[in-house]
Amino acid sequence: MQPLSGTDGAVSEDRGRLYTASRRPGIRVYGERLVSENGTEYREWNPRRSKLSAYLSCGGREFPFRRDSRVLYLGAANGTTVSHVSDIAPEGTVWAVEFSPRSFRDLVTLGDARDNVVPILADATRPDEYSFALDHADVVYSDVAQKGQADILADNMDRYGATYGIVCVKARSEDVTADPEKVFSATTARLRERGMRILDSRRIDPYEKDHMVIVVRRPRTVYTVAFDADGRFLMVRHPRRNGWEMPGGKTEAGETVQEAAAREFLEESGHRISVVAVRDIGYCDVCAAELGEKEGEGEMEARLFDSLPDDLSFGRDEYKSVVPWARDAVVRTRGDE
Repeated sequence: MQPLSGTDGAVSEDRGRLYTASRRPGIRVYGERLVSENGTEYREWNPRRSKLSAYLSCGGREFPFRRDSRVLYLGAANGTTVSHVSDIAPEGTVWAVEFSPRSFRDLVTLGDARDNVVPILADATRPDEYSFALDHADVVYSDVAQKGQADILADNMDRYGATYGIVCVKARSEDVTADPEKVFSATTARLRERGMRILDSRRIDPYEKDHMVIVVRRPRTVYTVAFDADGRFLMVRHPRRNGWEMPGGKTEAGETVQEAAAREFLEESGHRISVVAVRDIGYCDVCAAELGEKEGEGEMEARLFDSLPDDLSFGRDEYKSVVPWARDAVVRTRGDE
């Protein structure tokens, strides 16, 4: 048994077969073969039963999972691949979203046996439906057989701030009459339109006909907590997410964090800002700033708040941490003047 290159030891290989170290030794999920070596039990990962295994078997090596990854899995079905992702991220969490009640029953059984799997009965095209269960993900894995597969992935990555995404593109689900290559090309182009950087795209036809796996990285993002002279902070209401959030967006090539924050704040709210501090919170940067003059109408409705409103676009816990930090940074700056 040897570690598979590119997977940071999370996946092993033996004579052309892939394995993951079992998180629940002695328990099979779908009748897979179990192998013990040096005190560790491994589960064979069948590429004909799992598109992620097929991707690795076809030479794919863009593998963003880590031991503590927070994974949002869309289209979890009966949990075959979910169980292996659970092995790969034993210190993380896998939120497994499935729309079919019949498949969801199997997921519940899987979740009972694996405490890092959280089954969710929901529609992957409606990311807000499962915001009660998570507020952030590191990786979004999408295996949803319907039209708009690129946007389903991108919408969920944007909603939960994921850095990496993997989508299993089923050509026939997009257009049953179209040439698969044209479908794959259009899907890749759409992901780029949504601001994603393509890390790898690979057909898995030896195992799944007319399928491609695409791995993407979401650009670094920044948002700003800006205070006026009375200590109120400005938020904007995002029309698609239908909630209040701090102004922000993607950092463009060649921009500093401060430049990106100022540009996005002006575009969304119409206000200029003066950044006084920057904090890296892992998946993005947060700026503390003083609110400047309004120069025009922004792209979104803007409002000043004394405290966080109820209807937020994103998780409250993160804001509860960064708003006091930003306020302290601004107060210190004003005290030095």
